[in-house]
Amino acid sequence: MNLPTEFSALIERARTAVRLHPVDGEPAVGESHLGGPLLWPASEPWPTCPVTWPPKAEATDDGWTGGHPDDEPVPAMVGAAQFYRRDFPELPFPDGTDLAQVLLCPTFHTSKRHYGPAVRLVWRDSKTGGEVAEAPEPPEEADDMFLPQPRVLNPCRLEEFPYVDEFPLDRRVELGLPASGDDVDYELGQFSKVGGWTAWYAGDPEDLSCRECGARLRQAIALATQEDEVPCGCERRDDEEAGWEFGEQGALNIFLCPTDPRHPVKVRTE
Repeated sequence: MNLPTEFSALIERARTAVRLHPVDGEPAVGESHLGGPLLWPASEPWPTCPVTWPPKAEATDDGWTGGHPDDEPVPAMVGAAQFYRRDFPELPFPDGTDLAQVLLCPTFHTSKRHYGPAVRLVWRDSKTGGEVAEAPEPPEEADDMFLPQPRVLNPCRLEEFPYVDEFPLDRRVELGLPASGDDVDYELGQFSKVGGWTAWYAGDPEDLSCRECGARLRQAIALATQEDEVPCGCERRDDEEAGWEFGEQGALNIFLCPTDPRHPVKVRTE
């Protein structure tokens, strides 16, 4: 994706995005994938939804206005994705870890900035797992739109540039950028990826500071409803959707703290 040279402030902020190119397959626990089995130790309890009402401190996002009442069973989460460091070194793996696992509560949650499933991100050392647990069946109250199909990945890398809206208005003036992103003929494609920039279609990049340290959170993972046909140099273009749907056929974006990726994540559906 090329931008006119007058938008050098955007060009200088290029980030590598790793497009996942999911396709039908039978992923194994030792592979990076969407919707397949997780390398989850049998000695470790299978996770349940972190969001209850009233919200608990370990909830993945702030401002929740709903969850699972205390007098109702808290549902088990479902495995959405896992990424090995060897495949995706762009993820900010904490020291001593080489595996990132994404789980979803397949029921609808709402917060002031997010509408969709709750998210839990787990970092682990894949070499210390022992016997692998078998995932439980999705809970009866699961919404089908949040249940993924197993997909193997054919990743390729491309450069992405931020939307103008990523910058405060006064910063846009300072950098010589237009006041509105509408004046820049540039769109980010919607597809599942690691890294890159957020495609802000429905919302805006507000309220993305870390609850622990105040740092500006950074786009880490996007799980997309559909895979746009955006050129990226990958030879294989027979992408398949993972079977889930977020928002109005949007993407579930996961943001991490650049200071410490173990700080609470935030999620936005765009």
